[in-house]
Amino acid sequence: MRKLAPALCLVVALVCAAGASPATGTHVVGLNGIRAVAPPSWHLTNEVLSICTSPSQTMAITNARGLIPADAKLSGKVGLVLLMEAKGGGGEGFTPRRMFGRLPSSSAIGGCCDMPEGRGVEFVFRDHGRDFYAFLYAADPSIASEGLAILNSLQVRKL
Repeated sequence: MRKLAPALCLVVALVCAAGASPATGTHVVGLNGIRAVAPPSWHLTNEVLSICTSPSQTMAITNARGLIPADAKLSGKVGLVLLMEAKGGGGEGFTPRRMFGRLPSSSAIGGCCDMPEGRGVEFVFRDHGRDFYAFLYAADPSIASEGLAILNSLQVRKL
């Protein structure tokens, strides 16, 4: 029994460690020093969804199957979290990131710099010295809740 105790402690520590694995039914996605926990139907997309240079596209997570064309009009069942990073701006107007609570009312967003157009919400925040615009496209409330959970799970690393 004494020989099993250290092994058992190790197994328990690995299983219970904070951040050891995302919640059941989710997966971790990451790019450019940013990680997020997403539902299984959401994935990173490598598509260029904005031609802006500042802010520039840093990461895009979507539930869309197939390509999202430039300047697309997103349908009601498509969800998209588009993170744009402003570089060299000094942080004016970017408040420290906090947990995003209730979703504000959605409105028409996008269209600039060939970004998709659709219903959604824009968030502006600063995290680890980096300044972001986060566009959450989602007309459907359940998809919007999934997108908000993705935004709340963001882990930003200073570059």
